[in-house]
Amino acid sequence: MCSGVLSVKVNRLATSIIFQSLVLSVVLSFFMSTALPARQIQIEGKSYIDLATVGKTFGMQAYWLQGNHTYRLRSQWTTIDVGKKNRVLYLNRLPIYLGFPTVESKGQLFITRADYQHVLQPILTPQVFKKRPGIRRVVIDAGHGGKDSGALNNTYGLMEKNLTLDVARRLKALLENSGFEVVMTRDSDVYIPLAQRPKVANRAKADLFVSLHFNAASSTSASGFESFALTPQYQASSKYPRPTSKDAKRYRGNEQDPWNTLITYHLERALVQGLGGPDRGIKRARWSVLKDLECPGVLTELGFISHAETAKKVRSPAFRQKLARSLFNGIVDYRKRLQRIQ
Repeated sequence: MCSGVLSVKVNRLATSIIFQSLVLSVVLSFFMSTALPARQIQIEGKSYIDLATVGKTFGMQAYWLQGNHTYRLRSQWTTIDVGKKNRVLYLNRLPIYLGFPTVESKGQLFITRADYQHVLQPILTPQVFKKRPGIRRVVIDAGHGGKDSGALNNTYGLMEKNLTLDVARRLKALLENSGFEVVMTRDSDVYIPLAQRPKVANRAKADLFVSLHFNAASSTSASGFESFALTPQYQASSKYPRPTSKDAKRYRGNEQDPWNTLITYHLERALVQGLGGPDRGIKRARWSVLKDLECPGVLTELGFISHAETAKKVRSPAFRQKLARSLFNGIVDYRKRLQRIQ
């Protein structure tokens, strides 16, 4: 083989190697830029990431509070506090239930990757998720009805089914006056099976489903608002300590997990801002009305009618109007947030 031919082949090989190296560099750079550059540990098959690095991705400072029992992430507008081995995180004092408790290791506090993806990202950086939903047609689900009275307070003559319908009608008027299209799962005292309620939303091609309820408890001291998003796959609902094999099932509503979290956050925040609480927080549950939705959905509990002070308030049409106004404000805040996402 002549030296000229050999030289050409060597040059071609070198060029090929350089090109491949550049391609590999670009690919690695892409994955490094999109991956979360956090310290990670594995515990019982779950991936945990350290909150200090998570905080950096949101532009937040991270530090232990005095006593090293609470870890804080803080920016100009947002403060997040969470304790060791804790399943409740406080975002600007609003309690949010995590799927799994935090873990401390070597002075660092860790959160599961699942909670980073299902709690923090949807609220702080929803723009990272694709398929942003619309927000034009809202289905309002007045809980209970007909033969199903829901919670009762005989002392004050209250039935949950009547309260939810009244607030739903008030919310409908507010939304329609602001340009939303509204569909009601029921607009009278009729019984609608639970399985039929999400079907109403799916047939209407709704952009949002809001289910309204009032609470009752054996303890007459229980009070406050709480709002529920559908529990993500592989996680236990908030009332249970740990997941089981039953939690491996994925429902149609889980396709909307980021947006379920975002609307639940805005609705709960608006209720507390408008009416003062107590704030029982954002929780997870696999309610029948949420599991089969094809749009984002939330179920909110508008107070305990078993609580005397709350019962006195909800008897007032003016207070029920305040409830509707707060719900309206939460939906509008959710719409504004979606509109800001590019």
